[in-house]
Amino acid sequence: MTDARRPFGFTLIELLVVIAIIALLIGILLPALASARASARAVVCESNLRQLTLGWTLYADDHRGLSMPHIQTHSSDRQYWFGTERLGAQQIDHDSGTLSPYLSSSLGDRSVYECPSQPEDSYRHQGQFNTFTSTYGYNAYGLAPATTGYHTLIKQRTTKLHQIQRPASMIVFADSLISFFGDLPTSSALLDPPTLYGGNGFWYENFSPTTSFRHGIDQSTGFGKAINARVDGSVHRNQHAVDARNIPEHGIGSISAQNNPHYIESPERWK
Repeated sequence: MTDARRPFGFTLIELLVVIAIIALLIGILLPALASARASARAVVCESNLRQLTLGWTLYADDHRGLSMPHIQTHSSDRQYWFGTERLGAQQIDHDSGTLSPYLSSSLGDRSVYECPSQPEDSYRHQGQFNTFTSTYGYNAYGLAPATTGYHTLIKQRTTKLHQIQRPASMIVFADSLISFFGDLPTSSALLDPPTLYGGNGFWYENFSPTTSFRHGIDQSTGFGKAINARVDGSVHRNQHAVDARNIPEHGIGSISAQNNPHYIESPERWK
């Protein structure tokens, strides 16, 4: 007696139906997975900024309440908050920045100095030695103007933490990039305000802002959210403000069109 049962297997139509269902499920899941990954990167970014701001606070505790300078010159070396530029050796010493004693992480990819939403191949390194600085910017313009490197600010007094009137508003560190030209932006370890000081009480629009809105970018507008840490230690995600100066192709702009209160608190004390 022969077995008349049909051999086990799938017909072509059944296979096509299964493939279509799998493709549909993948199409549904991919955006959710991408959103989950973006959210995870944003959480890491927030943690990085909290650590940097904590280091900044500890520096002030050790230096009579003075806000950390952006740059200090020692012989032929220039010490920045993120590392020391060894001009003789033509390299950046990643472990000797102003914040280094207060952080356990060295400068480099995937470190506390680098935003995970800004991979290394997505920007150019700033500086003559083509090496890591940071993809976060320090608000030295508002907090340590005597050492920012801007010629017009050399005579300004360094800020003390107790002088800051709105610590919940003033930014210490934030996502940053700068765009000069070309297809890639450049890293910027300085967080520049929307308007710059020109002397004699005159302020002018900054055409090269450095706040980067790289989280949750809307491809139709080129803008997302900029994560930033404030003097009080709180961390915020600010959406791009439509009235701020912006560079849409790289998602770079300013959180607000005015310096006060996020970038510079008391412009009247500037000379």
